Amino acid sequence: MGRAREVFEGNRCVQVKSDSPEWICLNVSPDLESKELVAKFFRSELSDLPDGYCEGLATAIEELLSNAIEHGCRLSPECGIELSLIRAGHSIVLHICDTGNGFALKEMKHAAINNPPDDPLRHMEYRSEKGMRAGGFGIMMVKEIADELVYSEAGNEVVLIKYLQGKNGRGS
Repeated sequence: MGRAREVFEGNRCVQVKSDSPEWICLNVSPDLESKELVAKFFRSELSDLPDGYCEGLATAIEELLSNAIEHGCRLSPECGIELSLIRAGHSIVLHICDTGNGFALKEMKHAAINNPPDDPLRHMEYRSEKGMRAGGFGIMMVKEIADELVYSEAGNEVVLIKYLQGKNGRGS
Protein backbone atom coordinates (compact mmCIF):
# COMPACT_ATOMS: atom_id res chain seq x y z
CA MET A 1 0.00 0.00 0.00
CA GLY A 2 1.34 3.43 -0.95
CA ARG A 3 1.43 6.45 1.32
CA ALA A 4 -1.68 8.13 -0.15
CA ARG A 5 -3.69 4.91 0.21
CA GLU A 6 -2.53 4.68 3.81
CA VAL A 7 -3.35 8.31 4.62
CA PHE A 8 -6.78 8.32 2.97
CA GLU A 9 -7.83 4.73 3.76
CA GLY A 10 -11.46 4.70 4.86
CA ASN A 11 -11.97 8.36 3.95
CA ARG A 12 -15.17 8.72 1.90
CA CYS A 13 -14.22 12.22 0.74
CA VAL A 14 -10.85 11.37 -0.86
CA GLN A 15 -10.36 8.35 -3.13
CA VAL A 16 -6.92 7.36 -4.39
CA LYS A 17 -6.71 6.56 -8.11
CA SER A 18 -2.91 6.38 -8.37
CA ASP A 19 -0.33 6.14 -5.60
CA SER A 20 3.10 5.78 -7.13
CA PRO A 21 5.92 8.11 -6.06
CA GLU A 22 5.88 9.64 -9.57
CA TRP A 23 2.10 10.00 -9.96
CA ILE A 24 -0.45 10.58 -7.24
CA CYS A 25 -4.03 11.04 -8.39
CA LEU A 26 -6.96 11.70 -6.05
CA ASN A 27 -10.69 12.17 -6.46
CA VAL A 28 -11.64 14.83 -3.92
CA SER A 29 -15.06 15.82 -2.61
CA PRO A 30 -15.72 19.55 -2.98
CA ASP A 31 -15.68 20.51 0.68
CA LEU A 32 -13.30 22.52 2.83
CA GLU A 33 -12.47 19.61 5.14
CA SER A 34 -11.24 17.56 2.18
CA LYS A 35 -9.18 20.54 0.99
CA GLU A 36 -7.41 20.74 4.34
CA LEU A 37 -6.63 16.99 4.37
CA VAL A 38 -5.34 17.00 0.78
CA ALA A 39 -3.29 20.18 1.25
CA LYS A 40 -1.66 18.74 4.38
CA PHE A 41 -0.90 15.48 2.56
CA PHE A 42 0.76 17.19 -0.42
CA ARG A 43 2.75 19.53 1.84
CA SER A 44 4.19 16.38 3.42
CA GLU A 45 4.76 14.74 0.01
CA LEU A 46 6.72 17.75 -1.20
CA SER A 47 8.80 18.13 1.95
CA ASP A 48 11.86 16.57 0.29
CA LEU A 49 12.08 19.57 -2.06
CA PRO A 50 14.04 22.69 -1.13
CA ASP A 51 11.96 25.02 1.08
CA GLY A 52 11.14 27.53 -1.62
CA TYR A 53 9.79 24.82 -3.89
CA CYS A 54 7.91 22.97 -1.15
CA GLU A 55 6.17 26.02 0.31
CA GLY A 56 5.38 27.55 -3.06
CA LEU A 57 3.93 24.38 -4.54
CA ALA A 58 1.97 23.58 -1.39
CA THR A 59 0.50 27.10 -1.45
CA ALA A 60 -0.37 26.77 -5.16
CA ILE A 61 -2.05 23.40 -4.61
CA GLU A 62 -4.12 24.80 -1.77
CA GLU A 63 -5.17 27.88 -3.78
CA LEU A 64 -6.05 25.99 -6.97
CA LEU A 65 -7.92 23.29 -5.05
CA SER A 66 -9.81 26.00 -3.14
CA ASN A 67 -10.81 27.59 -6.46
CA ALA A 68 -12.06 24.23 -7.78
CA ILE A 69 -14.05 23.59 -4.59
CA GLU A 70 -15.49 27.06 -4.02
CA HIS A 71 -15.82 28.47 -7.53
CA GLY A 72 -15.81 25.45 -9.85
CA CYS A 73 -18.00 23.14 -7.78
CA ARG A 74 -19.59 25.82 -5.60
CA LEU A 75 -19.32 23.34 -2.68
CA SER A 76 -21.90 21.09 -4.39
CA PRO A 77 -21.57 17.42 -3.35
CA GLU A 78 -22.71 16.38 -6.86
CA CYS A 79 -19.58 17.96 -8.35
CA GLY A 80 -16.25 16.14 -8.46
CA ILE A 81 -12.60 17.12 -8.50
CA GLU A 82 -9.63 15.13 -9.73
CA LEU A 83 -6.15 16.23 -8.64
CA SER A 84 -2.93 14.73 -9.99
CA LEU A 85 0.62 15.52 -8.89
CA ILE A 86 3.25 14.14 -11.25
CA ARG A 87 7.00 14.16 -10.65
CA ALA A 88 8.55 14.00 -14.10
CA GLY A 89 12.30 14.32 -14.39
CA HIS A 90 13.12 17.96 -13.78
CA SER A 91 9.58 19.16 -13.21
CA ILE A 92 6.49 18.79 -11.10
CA VAL A 93 3.16 18.90 -12.88
CA LEU A 94 -0.11 19.54 -11.10
CA HIS A 95 -3.41 18.92 -12.88
CA ILE A 96 -6.76 19.80 -11.32
CA CYS A 97 -10.07 19.21 -13.05
CA ASP A 98 -13.53 19.89 -11.64
CA THR A 99 -16.90 19.00 -13.14
CA GLY A 100 -18.22 22.53 -12.68
CA ASN A 101 -19.11 24.90 -15.51
CA GLY A 102 -15.70 26.56 -15.62
CA PHE A 103 -14.97 30.25 -16.17
CA ALA A 104 -13.33 32.68 -18.55
CA LEU A 105 -10.22 34.04 -16.85
CA LYS A 106 -10.27 37.29 -18.85
CA GLU A 107 -13.82 38.05 -17.69
CA MET A 108 -13.03 37.84 -13.97
CA LYS A 109 -13.23 41.51 -12.98
CA HIS A 110 -12.92 40.52 -9.31
CA ALA A 111 -9.44 38.99 -9.80
CA ALA A 112 -6.18 40.92 -9.54
CA ILE A 113 -4.78 39.01 -12.51
CA ASN A 114 -6.93 41.19 -14.80
CA ASN A 115 -6.00 44.57 -13.35
CA PRO A 116 -4.41 47.01 -15.76
CA PRO A 117 -0.72 47.64 -15.03
CA ASP A 118 -1.41 51.25 -14.05
CA ASP A 119 -4.21 50.29 -11.61
CA PRO A 120 -3.10 47.22 -9.60
CA LEU A 121 -6.00 47.43 -7.14
CA ARG A 122 -8.87 48.00 -9.57
CA HIS A 123 -10.40 44.60 -8.72
CA MET A 124 -10.79 45.74 -5.11
CA GLU A 125 -13.21 48.48 -6.22
CA TYR A 126 -15.22 45.91 -8.17
CA ARG A 127 -15.27 43.50 -5.21
CA SER A 128 -16.42 46.30 -2.90
CA GLU A 129 -19.20 47.38 -5.29
CA LYS A 130 -20.44 43.76 -5.50
CA GLY A 131 -20.25 43.21 -1.73
CA MET A 132 -17.48 40.62 -2.07
CA ARG A 133 -14.90 40.01 0.63
CA ALA A 134 -11.38 41.37 0.12
CA GLY A 135 -9.17 39.09 -1.96
CA GLY A 136 -8.79 38.18 -5.59
CA PHE A 137 -5.02 37.71 -5.56
CA GLY A 138 -4.97 33.87 -5.70
CA ILE A 139 -4.40 33.22 -9.40
CA MET A 140 -1.88 36.04 -9.60
CA MET A 141 0.01 34.52 -6.66
CA VAL A 142 -0.05 31.05 -8.27
CA LYS A 143 1.26 32.51 -11.54
CA GLU A 144 4.25 33.84 -9.60
CA ILE A 145 4.92 30.41 -8.07
CA ALA A 146 4.47 28.41 -11.28
CA ASP A 147 6.76 28.40 -14.25
CA GLU A 148 3.74 27.67 -16.43
CA LEU A 149 0.02 27.88 -15.61
CA VAL A 150 -2.45 26.82 -18.29
CA TYR A 151 -6.25 26.72 -18.11
CA SER A 152 -8.47 24.66 -20.39
CA GLU A 153 -10.78 26.45 -22.81
CA ALA A 154 -13.75 25.80 -20.51
CA GLY A 155 -11.79 26.99 -17.47
CA ASN A 156 -12.55 23.94 -15.33
CA GLU A 157 -9.08 22.40 -15.68
CA VAL A 158 -5.70 23.83 -14.83
CA VAL A 159 -2.15 22.56 -15.29
CA LEU A 160 0.71 23.99 -13.25
CA ILE A 161 4.30 23.19 -14.17
CA LYS A 162 7.24 23.90 -11.89
CA TYR A 163 10.75 23.23 -13.20
CA LEU A 164 13.27 21.87 -10.72
CA GLN A 165 17.05 21.95 -10.68
CA GLY A 166 19.43 19.05 -10.30
CA LYS A 167 19.25 15.38 -11.13
CA ASN A 168 16.07 13.35 -10.73
CA GLY A 169 13.94 16.48 -10.31
CA ARG A 170 14.64 16.56 -6.56
CA GLY A 171 16.04 20.06 -6.26
CA SER A 172 19.74 20.91 -6.22
